[in-house]
Amino acid sequence: MKTLTVRKLILGLIVTMSFGIFLISCQKDEFPDPKTLPKGLIGSWVEIHTLTDTIVFNSNNEKGVFLCVRGFGIYNGYRLPLTGSGPYAYTMFSDSINLVFPWTDSMANGNFYFRFDEPDLTISIGKFCKEINTKHTILTFRKIN
Repeated sequence: MKTLTVRKLILGLIVTMSFGIFLISCQKDEFPDPKTLPKGLIGSWVEIHTLTDTIVFNSNNEKGVFLCVRGFGIYNGYRLPLTGSGPYAYTMFSDSINLVFPWTDSMANGNFYFRFDEPDLTISIGKFCKEINTKHTILTFRKIN
């Protein structure tokens, strides 16, 4: 009889601790406070579906260059940027962006859908790099700094 009570006590303690750990581990990932981020396009933007592709704007101009950072891979024993990484020259229009990627004549060159939503800290852009591993035709980037 005494063993049964001890077992119930231990089981209750394990269930309570497991539930507490579950609640703590379910915390939502928080993005930076919008008030602390630079205004406009300036800053780093991460693609929300892959969380591996980042674009970096250094100015708020309608023309310029942004850097696409896709990570690194090992090629012939060398650590090199993944295909599609590098600078993209851009010209923005009201609902599109013209991109030129100097190292290829692939789909990275041309006009793509573009929407900048400053209050939500997001950029929506047509899939300008076929190597970005997502089925979405519109990529959504969220400002992280």
